[in-house]
Amino acid sequence: MSEFVAQIRGRAAEALTWLQQAQASGDEYLVNVSLDQIESIARVAADHQIPLEGVAESLSAYGLRIPQGRPDAATA
Repeated sequence: MSEFVAQIRGRAAEALTWLQQAQASGDEYLVNVSLDQIESIARVAADHQIPLEGVAESLSAYGLRIPQGRPDAATA
């Protein structure tokens, strides 16, 4: 696994943890910030065809879609 893939997956895991903590504490602001971060990471992952665990479920729980990769984006 490349360092880039490891970094993307690590950032996704961290953002998912923040989302879970925000949900548990009822902090709506942090929930929204976490969701924005997850969407951003998912967009980069999709552009590079990097699968991420737990991201689709977390976004869909809030009615958000997983970003699709750009057709002209480089692959990992």
